[in-house]
Formats: sequence, structure tokens, C-alpha cells
Amino acid sequence: MLMWGLTSHSCVPLQVANETFHTDRPDLSECFQLSVLAWLPCIFLWAAFPVYAYYLKKSSRGYIMMSILNRFKTVFGLFLWIVCWSDLFYTFHELRMGHTHPPIYFITPLVLGMTMLLATFLIQYERLQGVQSSGVLFIFWFLSVLCAIVPFRSKILKTSGQDDIPDKLRFTTFYFYFGLIFCELILCCFNEKPPLFSNVVTDPNPCPETTAGFLSTVTFWWFTRLAIKGYKMPLEAKDLWSLNQRDSSEKMVPKLLKEWEKEQDKARRYE
Repeated sequence: MLMWGLTSHSCVPLQVANETFHTDRPDLSECFQLSVLAWLPCIFLWAAFPVYAYYLKKSSRGYIMMSILNRFKTVFGLFLWIVCWSDLFYTFHELRMGHTHPPIYFITPLVLGMTMLLATFLIQYERLQGVQSSGVLFIFWFLSVLCAIVPFRSKILKTSGQDDIPDKLRFTTFYFYFGLIFCELILCCFNEKPPLFSNVVTDPNPCPETTAGFLSTVTFWWFTRLAIKGYKMPLEAKDLWSLNQRDSSEKMVPKLLKEWEKEQDKARRYE
């Protein structure tokens, strides 16, 4: 994937300069697209995986039943794995037919295929650990789409005005790849159902922050409704949400007393 039209001369500095600067339609070099742009999301996910897996194991909230949303995420992840590996197998097929390619043709689909398999595993592992909205996978899919926009544009520029599309199979698989990662990003914006046997919310006016997804939390979208209502009319006590359980005095006072005792112990040692 992300490897259409690469030749053995694609990394020549003069040609890179001509493609990027000395042209009416500037574009990033093929080598940059196939290495940095293709691997950047993969590096992020593999770097975050050990810490994130440890966090999920320590903070399990119970498992979530398989939903339609989760099924679509998993199926799209498996399709992405198939698309990536189809490029790799096709490159081996071309090698057997006597068509040689640069090593990046083998490395990039291999790295992407393994990463998509890891992402699919995380989708299910998060479900088993009760994660309703994944910040790590949202960032991964966002980076994947962002990095794929450049080759998406490059393919359009290179095929515009041409009657015949070169390397049709890789051209087709790339757009399958782009469509699938875009769908994964959209699906990642929606929350899963609460874990089984989780506490039932009996509060008549709960704070929406507790159930907000990753995107809603980082953008404060969960607060928008109250802000709009406050803009239209003065807010009353009944309009305000209940205090989050984690912010209640029942939870905060013991923590405060524990820290206060630590500070008292430190003070006694210095007397």
C-alpha cells in the first residue's frame, strides 16, 4: 500500500527536488510517502501498545458484549490486514515473474499488515476490558488518515489526464485502504455500550462527562448543550448537572487526609 509508481530512481535528490519545488504541482517524494508517512501511525501504535496494554489490564471495568459497532470495527480491521498483505503477496508474485522492486515494496505492506492486525486485536481487547471509547486507537486512525491524504492526492494528480492507470492493482488496494481507515476513524468516534454488570446510573441529572467519549472529552463537546442553554437563558440550579462521583467529598476527603498525613510525617522528621 502507499507504493504506486515507485521506481528505482525515485529517491534521487534531483528528482525529489523537481517533484517538490520545481513544478507547478508540488508533491512529496515517493520515498517520503512510502517510509515516513506510511510508518508514522505504525510507530505510534507499537510504541503505545506496551504501556496501554498494561493500563488496560490494571484498570479492567468488565467486558462489553459484542455489538454491531464492534463487529464493523473488527471486520474493517481484518479487511485492512488482507489489503496490506495482498500488496505484499503481489510483490512476491511480480518478483517471481522477473519484475524487481525496491525493498520498500516488501517492508511497507509487511509493517502495515502487522500493525492492522495489532489494531484489530486492540479493538477486541478493549471490549473485554470494558473500554467504551479508545483514545489510543482514535489517534492511530486519525494519523493514518492524515498521512494517507498526501498519497491520495498524489495518485489523483498522476492519473489525471491519463487514459490508462499504471499498476491498477496497487492503485485499487490503496483506495480500499484509504476508505477502510476513514471508516475506522468515523466508527471510533462512537461509544460502545457500558460493560455488563456495571453500576446502574440512578441520578436524574448525571454529568455527561462521565459517559463522554475520547473525542467529546478532548473537545469539551459534552459541555456544549449547557453552554448553549446558558447563552439563551439564565441558568438555574435545576439546569446544573450533579457532581461526578469521583469529585464528591466522599471520594476526595479520604485522599486529602491521606496526603495531609504524609505531609505531617515529613514535617515531624524535620523537627
